[in-house]
Amino acid sequence: MKASWRALLAEVTALALVGVLGLAVTAYVALSTSQGLRLDVAAMNAVSSPEPVMYRLYQGLGLVSVGSVGLSLLTCLTLALVRRRFDLALGAAVVIVGANVTTQILKYHVFARPDLGQSPNGMPSGHTTVALSIALAAVIVAPSPWRSTVASGVSATATLVGVALVLGRFHRPSDVIAATFVCVVWAAVGLLAAALVRFRPPGPARSVSVRVGALIGASIVGGLLVSWGVRPEPGMRDLGLGLVSLGAIGLACAFSVAAVARAADRHLG
Repeated sequence: MKASWRALLAEVTALALVGVLGLAVTAYVALSTSQGLRLDVAAMNAVSSPEPVMYRLYQGLGLVSVGSVGLSLLTCLTLALVRRRFDLALGAAVVIVGANVTTQILKYHVFARPDLGQSPNGMPSGHTTVALSIALAAVIVAPSPWRSTVASGVSATATLVGVALVLGRFHRPSDVIAATFVCVVWAAVGLLAAALVRFRPPGPARSVSVRVGALIGASIVGGLLVSWGVRPEPGMRDLGLGLVSLGAIGLACAFSVAAVARAADRHLG
C-alpha cells in the first residue's frame, strides 16, 4: 500500500510541478521579455479564418460562461454520485472551482501585460480555463471503459475553444497555454483529493488508449479548421510561428487530458 501511495504522489507531484513551472515560464517570457511580447503578437496575427467560420466560433464561445461552468459542474457531480463515487465528485469539483477561481485571481490581480493596443484580455484565458477544467473533470468522473472516448471528445472541445480565441484575436497564444497549466495544477490537486477519499491500488494503465483518444480529439479540430478555410494571412512572414502556436495549443490540451485520464485510470478506477 505504501508503494501504491508513493506511485500516486509521484504522479500528481509531477503534474503539479509541470503546471507550476510551465505557468511561471510562460508568464515570464510572454509578459516580461520584449522578444516574447513580439512573438506572441506575431503568432496571434499570423493565421485568420473566413468570416462565416468566425461567426460560428463566436457563437460557440458565447456558450462558455459562469452558467456553463455551474451546469457542467452539476453534471459531473451528478454522474459521479449516481455511480456512488463521492471521491470522483470531490475531484471534479476541486478541478473546476480551483482552476477557474485561480485564473480570475491571476488574470486581474497578479499578471499585468503592457497595453499594446491588441488583445485586451489578459493571462490566463478564462474561456480556456472553463473548457479545459470541465474536460479534465469529465475524464476523472468517466467510467474507466469510456474514459478514452470521453478524452477524445473533451480534448477536441478544449482545443477548439483555445484555437478560436487566438483566431478571433481575443487572446494571444500564451494566454491559452497559461490556462492549460493552471488546469493541470488543479487536476493534480483534484486527483489527490479523490484518492484521499477512496484510494485504490494501481491498476493496469490504459495509457495508450487514453493518449490516442486525446490526440485524436485535438487532431480532428485541426482537420476541421483546415476544411473550414483557416489560412495564413496574405503576405504574413510568421506563418510558421502561427502554425506552431496553434499546434502547441492542441498538444497542450491533448496531453493534459491524456495525463489526467491515465492517472485516473491507474489510481481511481
